[in-house]
Amino acid sequence: MTLQIAKARRLEALNKRNNDRILVEPVAHYTQITLPDEGTVADYLIDALRHGADLAQLSAETGWSKSTLLVNLYKVAKKTGVGIRRRQDTLQLMLPSGSKHTFPGPKVVNPSTTLSAQAEEVLDTPSLVA
Repeated sequence: MTLQIAKARRLEALNKRNNDRILVEPVAHYTQITLPDEGTVADYLIDALRHGADLAQLSAETGWSKSTLLVNLYKVAKKTGVGIRRRQDTLQLMLPSGSKHTFPGPKVVNPSTTLSAQAEEVLDTPSLVA
């Protein structure tokens, strides 16, 4: 009997894993948000979340595996105080209530910069890995 319950719970957990949900909760107040320096990979990841990030596209741009990309997204979100929500295989940025003007206008990532070189630096940077 307990084996059947365990199998049922495992199947239920697997079905919930791919549902739309909040992955990281944002901080309680918008004054607690600390933005990363402009031009860093963390800044790029937050900008990508703002525009709706597709994991396959980000993985191709950074050269990271999906799991490494998710770990770094989680760490950047926790460090800065923003939230991440998944909707239909797209990761989106979540801000606390009252933070309409926290971020400046849309950024344009310079296509001449190679994110693969910057991505290697993020793994070695203690402030983002901590």
